[in-house]
Amino acid sequence: MRLNWSNYQRGVFFLLLMMAVSSLNDIIAKFMGQRLEAMEVIFFRFFFGFITLSPLMLTRGMKIFKTQQLGSNVVRGVLGALSFFLYTYSVIHISLVEVVSILWTIPLFVLLLSLIFLGESVSGTRWIATLVGFVGLSFITLYGSENSVSFRLLYIVPIASSFLFAVQDVMIKKIVDQEDRITMLLYFALVASLLTLVPTLFVWDTPTFFELTMLLLLGLNGNLMQYLIFKAFSAADLSALAPYRYVEFLFSALFAFAFFGEIPGMNVLTGALILIPSTLYLAYTENQKKKAFRRQAV
Repeated sequence: MRLNWSNYQRGVFFLLLMMAVSSLNDIIAKFMGQRLEAMEVIFFRFFFGFITLSPLMLTRGMKIFKTQQLGSNVVRGVLGALSFFLYTYSVIHISLVEVVSILWTIPLFVLLLSLIFLGESVSGTRWIATLVGFVGLSFITLYGSENSVSFRLLYIVPIASSFLFAVQDVMIKKIVDQEDRITMLLYFALVASLLTLVPTLFVWDTPTFFELTMLLLLGLNGNLMQYLIFKAFSAADLSALAPYRYVEFLFSALFAFAFFGEIPGMNVLTGALILIPSTLYLAYTENQKKKAFRRQAV
């Protein structure tokens, strides 16, 4: 029996699934970063992402590279290489829960960029849900477990990656319905692999067989994440989905505890208690608006 989901619900489902896969990739990257440099981890992520997609060229030929969005695909690959390097460096050098918490600035950047570049209508409800979420984020990043106020300079690295991820989200939203998704994945992986190859040679450390296996999984999951986000952004407005990125904290906190024994402090838990209701409030109001729209259309 086919589920009668609305586009909004499908968008939320694919986004949540993407964040679960993303959290698993964070764990892999953090493990690999214990011995390998961040740049090498990122190179293999994109390289294996390209290799696992290349067999499709056997069935579709070079037509798979045919695109009307060449500039956008190249720019997205450049931004992807930089943003994932900054993100992976953060995951290796900062606690996973902190990094994911800082990346909750993505919805704020997305709301501003979607308003400016996509012309999306950002409702008061979406602003409220996201801004309340940012209050929770601020509580997490500025207040330590001893109730002292501090800000580490290293936090700038994940904040910068957040902004670049938001830019990429907007670019995906602009071209996802005009471009073949496999073509988008191939260009993204190819451009990012080429850009990270030379820097990787300067920090090269030959991976073990186990590390290569994990890096291959990193690349496969990277492709799956992009595919899921393509599906999410095709189904719903970018600004409507943005606040749901806060839910990634739950996945990351669970994985960080299971694999690294990281236990969120009281400040993190308090911030989550602010974030989660704001997301649920958004879900409720968006659902009510959809119901009202359908009633008017009848």
